[in-house]
Amino acid sequence: MTRIADTLYPSSQPVIAPIEAGNGNEYYVDGNGGDDGNDGMSWNKAFKTLAFAMAVSHANIALTNRWALRNTIYISGDVFEEDLTKLAQKTDIVGCGSYNHHQQPGITGNHVIDTTSYMGCRFINVQFNAAAGVIMTIPTEQSGITFLGCTFDSGAAATTGILSTASEQLTVKGCRFTGQFSTAAISIGTGASNRLLIEDNIIESGAIGILINSGMTCANSQAIIQRNTFAVVTLVVDDDSSKVMIVNNQGRTDAAKEIATVLDCNEKFCSNNYFGNATANGIYPALAAIA
Repeated sequence: MTRIADTLYPSSQPVIAPIEAGNGNEYYVDGNGGDDGNDGMSWNKAFKTLAFAMAVSHANIALTNRWALRNTIYISGDVFEEDLTKLAQKTDIVGCGSYNHHQQPGITGNHVIDTTSYMGCRFINVQFNAAAGVIMTIPTEQSGITFLGCTFDSGAAATTGILSTASEQLTVKGCRFTGQFSTAAISIGTGASNRLLIEDNIIESGAIGILINSGMTCANSQAIIQRNTFAVVTLVVDDDSSKVMIVNNQGRTDAAKEIATVLDCNEKFCSNNYFGNATANGIYPALAAIA
């Protein structure tokens, strides 16, 4: 079975095992030389836009007897200028090649996904860029949306990298969030976020690293933030729900004084986090004997 192109990860982060390509169709998108009038089945006949390719893949999976398959879209190009509003169910979008000094193809835009269900869509080795607003907005109707080895670049003034509201089984793994997000690199809204997994990422922010809304729930399956490295200005994680398991994270914040300015969480769900701030470095929660 074909292996999806390897993704480069920072040396400080665990390497993610290669993802096996799906058993469905393969489509190709060339942002430089493609044409949406092509059939998209090879690089020589590649589509021009990712939005068109995802529409084709989404419709293909919906055909009779194809529901259990997974399609793959390979994309290459300097920078795609697209504001995505739709995804593709059970489809992997895999970045190939690079643009300028970046090691991934880039998509520039603010992506607000609509309320159609695009379950199981995955982005692999793709860079997302925006100069303002939220880069990727994921609504309640989505589930199983995954970002593997991707980059979210805030540009000059993006507010948030990923904003997800009650989207179950969201996975953000091996990604890098760069720049000065003015709200948070990742924001999880109110509602059920069962099986939320944020792990092995490098997260920079001009404000909060990860923000969890007080109304977020994960009653049917634990939400987990683990093995991330932070470089932020205020709270590394602000868990207003007090429901998220926060373990084995590290990094620093510009905040000073007490732990409340570094990490807001339920201590009972935390272990082995090591952070530094303007005044000290330490483990949270502090080690103590268990009665």
